[in-house]
Amino acid sequence: MPTNQAFSSLQESEDSFDVLIQIWMRFTLACTALLVFLIDPVEAGHPSEFAHMLLISYCLYSACFVFVYDLQLFHEIAKHRAAHWIDVVFFSCLITLTAGSDSIFYFFYFLPILVASFAWGFREGLKVTLASAILFTLAGFISVSAQHPYDLGEAILRPITLLGFGYMIAHLGRGRVILKRRLALLQEISTYWNPRFGVNHATMVNLGRLLDFYRGSRCILIKHSADSVQKYQIFVRDKNKQNASESPQEITPATANALLKLPDSLAVTYESESTHNFKGFSKYVAYDTRTLESTGRYLDECRALSNLFDDASFISVPYQQQGITAGRIFLVAEARGFNRADVAFTEQVAKALASVIENMQLIENLIDEAGGQERHRISLDVHDTTIQPYIALTLALDALSREFKSNEPLTKRVAEIISMANMTVQDLRSYKDTLREKSLMRGDFLVTAIKNKANRLLQFYGIHVDVIEAIDPNLSGQFAEAAYQIVCEGISNVMRHTIAKIAYVSVQTDSTHLRIEIGNESHAPIKLKPFKPKSIYERVMSMNGETLVETNVEGYTVIRVTIPLTRE
Repeated sequence: MPTNQAFSSLQESEDSFDVLIQIWMRFTLACTALLVFLIDPVEAGHPSEFAHMLLISYCLYSACFVFVYDLQLFHEIAKHRAAHWIDVVFFSCLITLTAGSDSIFYFFYFLPILVASFAWGFREGLKVTLASAILFTLAGFISVSAQHPYDLGEAILRPITLLGFGYMIAHLGRGRVILKRRLALLQEISTYWNPRFGVNHATMVNLGRLLDFYRGSRCILIKHSADSVQKYQIFVRDKNKQNASESPQEITPATANALLKLPDSLAVTYESESTHNFKGFSKYVAYDTRTLESTGRYLDECRALSNLFDDASFISVPYQQQGITAGRIFLVAEARGFNRADVAFTEQVAKALASVIENMQLIENLIDEAGGQERHRISLDVHDTTIQPYIALTLALDALSREFKSNEPLTKRVAEIISMANMTVQDLRSYKDTLREKSLMRGDFLVTAIKNKANRLLQFYGIHVDVIEAIDPNLSGQFAEAAYQIVCEGISNVMRHTIAKIAYVSVQTDSTHLRIEIGNESHAPIKLKPFKPKSIYERVMSMNGETLVETNVEGYTVIRVTIPLTRE
């Protein structure tokens, strides 16, 4: 499978080759017309001096694309749709000046029609075809003279021929453009994903790509897993809700059964009556994905699904993934219809998406297994190299306290140190257990943990820390754990590197970001020397966040951390 960069380079190379053929063909036609002017002026329609000047100008224009194509101006014009419209205008002028409807240069019109159709699609090709037929007819009327009488047969036959062949070329060009877009979409789905962002993110992004491709209103993926805690899950990508949650929603069995009532192997498209504005008219295409045999059954079920989608047209194809009992993708569009080719392509997209998700899950399992083994090893190292020496330290301090128990001030101070050491041992043991079991802190426990840390600083070091919080209790464990470690490192820096006795911690979340502020009273000059809290900075960078250190209006030194909660 080629990489993203290789695929882009391949596509750019193909497009450049197409443009190169166009500019060389334009140059060849221009030079050929000039040659005909010189060797057979009678056949060319007795061209005037103005016709010669016009053709020479066009030859120079075409030569610029060939010989100075590297210039940015000609490079942009060659790829722009203005290029084929310029050709249409020139060929019309050339035909007007060379016998009109009887001109031998009539066939030159097929160049801009081919370019427009195969580079820009059906509509552009049809526009150029209609414009060419109209301009050819006008050229025939304008060029009527005693030397060039009006040829009624040519004036009728040639525009009709131009319209007929132009329509066929535009239709074939549409097929090529659609095929390139479909291949590009499948390539994006298959290669443009990152396991670091997770399965849900990849699913929502690819549903959005399919939605944009067909310019639909909603794209829905529903999955039924008998072995999962959430048996029925649904992903919904709506064009009007760009910041929708990546997490799937759990739905009731009744709703799931209504969406999964079609057979697991049936692919359908249903075009509602409201799409055509003809009462009683609906378009229905269905076939079995295993046998490819069409069927007329399940029309009532599709009509019920259309009513469920607010009387909209839709495509529905099965979604089959390892570990999923049943699944289905719905692509809903409000004001357009689909055909069997669209259904077949959506089925391919569903297979590509399922393959990507299975690969991501396999990679996640491998990462989890390797990470579990590494966490177990680190937890043993923490126990042997860190916790045990702390326990030995508390035992030594306890023995010292017993030896000097008559000295009450010393005994009291040693007891405080023993208490601090025991708390540290408790924290290390909790960290060891968390590391081994991979149990992350929940969002609703984050504030309590921060306040406990603040109380410990006040008790042992006399540093008063105000805690300001506005946290979503459903904050994921990954972000809650990161926030706690950042706060612990920040207030630890206050204790170790400043003489401040007053500090504050602010932890807040909204729909898009986690924001943390750690500030302490400053006894330094107003102008703060630039510095970077290395461990905090590195942790925030690993989560695509930003770290800023500054002095606020109250004279506090403040570390501001912003971490995005969404990954779009």
